[in-house]
Amino acid sequence: MAPVNEWKKEFAELLKLPKIVTEYASIKTIIYKTEDDDLHRNTLIGPAVINYYKNYKLKKVEYYMNNELHRPTDEGPAYISYYENGKIEYEGYWVNGKRHRLTEEGPARIKYYENGQIHFEQYWVNGKKHRLEGPTEIGYYENGQLEYEEYWVDNQRHRPPKEGPARIKYYENGKIELKMHYAYGIRYKIYDYLY
Repeated sequence: MAPVNEWKKEFAELLKLPKIVTEYASIKTIIYKTEDDDLHRNTLIGPAVINYYKNYKLKKVEYYMNNELHRPTDEGPAYISYYENGKIEYEGYWVNGKRHRLTEEGPARIKYYENGQIHFEQYWVNGKKHRLEGPTEIGYYENGQLEYEEYWVDNQRHRPPKEGPARIKYYENGKIELKMHYAYGIRYKIYDYLY
């Protein structure tokens, strides 16, 4: 059971009114801060920062704890931005101020085209681009066709030589455009351009 002072602090946070920023007589941003002026709001209650477009549609939401982007990954992304048409533009998973999502849960960073197709996905663990079982970054053309794949380990472009190149770029027709070979962040083979 939490001490009484901790309970009082959480209760006071629930009752605290946000700072509201207006522009042209409409709400632009809603911000929740602590008494110490830190961005902070219990993630179960909602985001600490909410931005709107001029047409009152949601533009961006950000979850903070103690002035750092933070939201438990099982609750969803800590940062979400939207296109004016209401579709999601970007989702980012952050824990304690670092991009983070366990690889088995999915990518920590996802960017979308305005039509809703995925533009790219990135896997991050504890603030580092990292994935052992597959590509760490996967990019797509707007039509959904694979554009590129990159392999990273501990924030360094890396793929064991017998497994293949660490970066593969594709033409829109699906054929390979180029391959780049890296081990522990060092390119060890000149680019393979395939025409």
